Amino acid sequence: MSSLYRRNNIYWLSFRHHGKSYCISLGTRDRSTAVYLKAKKDQELAENRYIIREDVACDKILEEYDKATEHYKVKKTHKNDSARIRAFLSWSGIKTLNHITEKKLQDYLNHRIKEDKLSLNSCNRYISTLKAWLNFAVRRKYTFINPIKDFKKYRIPQNPPKFLDQAETKRILDAAKDTRLYAPILAAFYTGMRKKEIFTLEWPDIDFARDVITVKNKDGFLTKSKKFRIVPLHHLLKEFLLPLQKDSGRCFDETNFKHSFPDIIEKAKLRDVGFHHFRHTFASRLAISGVDLYTIAQVLGHSSIAVTQQYAHLTKDYIKASVEKLTL
Repeated sequence: MSSLYRRNNIYWLSFRHHGKSYCISLGTRDRSTAVYLKAKKDQELAENRYIIREDVACDKILEEYDKATEHYKVKKTHKNDSARIRAFLSWSGIKTLNHITEKKLQDYLNHRIKEDKLSLNSCNRYISTLKAWLNFAVRRKYTFINPIKDFKKYRIPQNPPKFLDQAETKRILDAAKDTRLYAPILAAFYTGMRKKEIFTLEWPDIDFARDVITVKNKDGFLTKSKKFRIVPLHHLLKEFLLPLQKDSGRCFDETNFKHSFPDIIEKAKLRDVGFHHFRHTFASRLAISGVDLYTIAQVLGHSSIAVTQQYAHLTKDYIKASVEKLTL
C-alpha cells in the first residue's frame, strides 16, 4: 500500500515496488484528486500492472512529442511550440517531469513579463503549449497527472477590433495607387483574406466566371484551419484584376513589403495600422451591413464563431437601427 503526504502544498505518493522505495509527485493540491490517484495506483501495484519509469528526461518526452505532432500542426506552429517548451525547461533547469510545478511556471512567466516585456497573450500561448505537452506525457503514462492542468490563463482586456472608415480606406488606397502593393491591399479590403493567403494566391485560384476565390492548401502553404474555403469575388476587385490575369503563377508580389508598407501608411497619415486591419475592416463592414456572424465566420475562415463574436456589437447596432425604422 502507498501513503500520501504533502510537500510544498503538492500531494506526493510514497510506496515500495519490487523491494525499492519510491516517492512521486501527484501534481495536485486537491486532496480528493490525490486520494483518487492513490487508490488507482494501489490497484495497479496490487495487480503488478504499474511500470516505474525512473528519471524520464523531459528532453526525451519532448522529442517524442515533436515527432507525434509534426503532421498535426502547421510547420511554424510546430517549431514555435517546441521552442516555448525548451525555453521554459532551459530557464527553470528542470530535467524530469516530476519537478514541473505551477510555481516554476509562474516564476518563469513573471520573469519573462518583467525582463522581456512578454505580453499576456504570449504568456497564454506558453501556458497552452505546456499544458498540451504535459497532457501528451500523461497519455504516454510518463506521469500520473498534468501538474499545471489547473493553471489559469491571464485575462486579456478585450476591446472592439480596430477597423478603418471609408475616408481612411481611401487615403490608404490613394497612397498605394502607384505601388506594387495596391493590388494586394485592394484584395484585402474586398476579401478579408489574411496576408499570407493573399500573397500565396495564384491565378487558377480565382474563378472569374463564377466570381469566387478559393483559398486552399498547397505546397509551402497551409490555411490556418487546414481547410479550404470559398470567398466571393467583389465586382470592383474583379474589374481591376481581369486585365492582369495570367494562366499561372502568383497574383501578387510581396517583394520589399516590409519597407514599402510602412511608407504607404505614413503617406496616408495614419498610425498603428497593420495589414490585418484590412481584414477587420472587411468583417466590420459585413457586420454593419447586417450579415449574420455565422456567414462572416465562414467567409473569414474562423475555426469557431466565438472568434467572430468580436464583431457582434456591430450587428447589434445594425439591428437596433433597423428596429428604429419600423413604423406601425
